[in-house]
Amino acid sequence: MIKTISYLGLGTMGSGMASNLLKAGYELTVWNRNVDKCESLARRGACVAHTPADAVSNVDLVMYSLSNDQAVEEVVFGAKGILDGIKDGQIAIDMSTVLPATSLREEEAYAKHSVDFLDAPVFGSKQESADAKLWIMAAGSKAVFEKVKPVLERLGQTVHYFGKNGNAAAMKLVGNLIVALELEALAEGLVLAEKIGLDLNTVMDVVKVADFRSPLLVSNGQNILKRDFSTSFALKLMLKDAGLIGKFGETLQSPIPALRVVEKNLASAVALGFGTENASALIKALEKEGDVEVKACPRAN
Repeated sequence: MIKTISYLGLGTMGSGMASNLLKAGYELTVWNRNVDKCESLARRGACVAHTPADAVSNVDLVMYSLSNDQAVEEVVFGAKGILDGIKDGQIAIDMSTVLPATSLREEEAYAKHSVDFLDAPVFGSKQESADAKLWIMAAGSKAVFEKVKPVLERLGQTVHYFGKNGNAAAMKLVGNLIVALELEALAEGLVLAEKIGLDLNTVMDVVKVADFRSPLLVSNGQNILKRDFSTSFALKLMLKDAGLIGKFGETLQSPIPALRVVEKNLASAVALGFGTENASALIKALEKEGDVEVKACPRAN
């Protein structure tokens, strides 16, 4: 039974997951490049490690959520990284959004240390992470998956098994492709509605009920109309993911023409200075091009 866990990477997603592991009663060790992000967890009883190697040295399970493939390279493979501290019999889970090839490289490296490995990225954003309502995918040994499933269930509302290592990382990119295209469609639609002079509140009333509705469209559409771009998933990270999806699609010779349009608009919005805002801020690049601002007027009582 898993009792002790280390969690590395306390960004928007990792901090929520680490908090829920503490809430679930696990003995938790945390590490983050910026140690200040460890303070609130430390006040609640978590141990704070000074290096990734220190963080993983005496736990049953190692979990981490890092910003990109380069961060995984540094934290897992670098000096005083996870591989310098992990031992035979432990389990490692990478919850980052990375290329499947990166997950397979991790699997190979951990196997040399007799460590089991799962790739287990998640769907959801800041609020779902905080509320333990993520949608989690996992790939690797089925026996290892069953062993860690009770832990994953403390972090998400659903957990899905995808078979061999790399498949969950691939599914994450498939899902993020769909998310990017949905946000682009929403942004283009709202800009068009504004240009033609439709009442945007009524537009969103239709989006909420029509057969093309989705929670993603509804929540982001409502926030756009309020000009609320507070960050659940940063625009610059979506641009990063679009690059990963592009590379992955190219390796498989799988056509992704619509993604190229979205990637261009994401890059434009980042260049305009909106990279740290929510991914829905990609609409600001289209607004600039269309010389409009999508903003709803208050409804009369």
